[in-house]
Amino acid sequence: MLACIFTGIRRYLYIFMVYSNFYARFYTVLDKIKRSFQAIFRLTSSRIYLGLIVFWQVIAWFQAWFIHRSLSGDIIVLHYNVDFGIDLVANPSQVYFYPLLGLAVALANLIILASLRKENNFKILVHYLLGAANIFGAFLCIALLAVYLINFR
Repeated sequence: MLACIFTGIRRYLYIFMVYSNFYARFYTVLDKIKRSFQAIFRLTSSRIYLGLIVFWQVIAWFQAWFIHRSLSGDIIVLHYNVDFGIDLVANPSQVYFYPLLGLAVALANLIILASLRKENNFKILVHYLLGAANIFGAFLCIALLAVYLINFR
């Protein structure tokens, strides 16, 4: 009987140690993520880039909402080719995939940047990755403007 109790206690301690090890590693990973994003936000240029990314995202979501709200039919023309005419027709809610794609690109670039925080050229990488996300956001707004012009002009 006593051996059974000691076995149970030993099993409980083993489970507690495994849980404790997982708990410690989880908070270590969270601390590393926190330090990575602090390194990004410490730079003035990255704060400017991130502010511009937010600006482009707000504009893109507003454009998509305005296009979706202004439609009267059940379809939307998402692409027009000069040679062949209308290439892509879809459900009006498909217009929201454009700003969602821009958000995905911005978040992917931010995650890549956070994982590269210990690189020697970190400041240059900030300019490359966040600048690319800004250029993508600007072209995304231009694409949504083209969708608006195709459907309403």
